[in-house]
Amino acid sequence: MPHQTFFNLPDEKRQQILQVAIDEFAESDYDNVSISRIVARAGIAKGSFYQYFADKEDLYGYVLGLLAKAKTDYMSLDHPDPHHIGIFAYLRWMAEVGVAFQMAYPQYSKIAVRAANANFFPRPFNVNIREQTIAFYRRLVEVGQVQGDIDPNIDPAVAAVIFDGALTSIGNYMLDKFASGEIPLKLDGDDMFNMPEISRIFTAAVDLLEYGMRKQGTNQATSQVTGQKQAADGPLAPVPGMEGG
Repeated sequence: MPHQTFFNLPDEKRQQILQVAIDEFAESDYDNVSISRIVARAGIAKGSFYQYFADKEDLYGYVLGLLAKAKTDYMSLDHPDPHHIGIFAYLRWMAEVGVAFQMAYPQYSKIAVRAANANFFPRPFNVNIREQTIAFYRRLVEVGQVQGDIDPNIDPAVAAVIFDGALTSIGNYMLDKFASGEIPLKLDGDDMFNMPEISRIFTAAVDLLEYGMRKQGTNQATSQVTGQKQAADGPLAPVPGMEGG
């Protein structure tokens, strides 16, 4: 958390420092971000920087907090009620608005991707965000179980991790499609996702969560027979190259 001296700065100066920091963390991995470069671009003395922040990690944690708040605020706009539209329709909305946020805030999105790829977050921030995220998805699963959208026998904690990973991955997948030009992005329209190619991907992703990968028409009896055969044959052999050690 910044020192009070940072918050005592005029708004314009404070925003200038933050914008430089956001650009630096977006353009470089954490280890390559230089305090000297930040203060030079922001037009402040290096000694002044340490009057505002304890160190680089302190600044980084604050920027990540701004990122999280910006995404929360963005996702609160026109927020549907999962109780009314159903859990899986709500997940589709979350996937779409998550990608929309990444397009609206490209610098924040770059920071998030770098942080995720390096798996480096200041510990208090990391623990807090991860706990909040998984708790949110767990509550969502529990709502779905009460409504009858999700099997009550499913472990909410496991489902929460799967929802989190699936929505994060589909967002990155869509951004890759945009970046490669495989899907031309129409930014001038009222709804950037009102395109058949994009709708198909979101629908497929949410359908996979809702219906799973089992071939339609496969019944429980088939599953039981398969399980009995595996039990008779012994443990399933590991795939070559996947053994531990």
